[in-house]
Amino acid sequence: MDKGKWIAVVTCLLLTAAAYIGSTGLFYTEYRPIRNYDLVAFAASWTGLIYMLIRDKNKKDR
Repeated sequence: MDKGKWIAVVTCLLLTAAAYIGSTGLFYTEYRPIRNYDLVAFAASWTGLIYMLIRDKNKKDR
């Protein structure tokens, strides 16, 4: 993986952590269970990133 892909993965990790903390109130208020909507959003964003990485890898193989 090149530098751009690593930046995308790290950015996605940081955004996921920030969204999780914001959604659950972890570390700053009373803990709230994570909502199903948030789980779907996390899964969709990570699935999209993985799809883009695989698609880009397949394009380079040709």
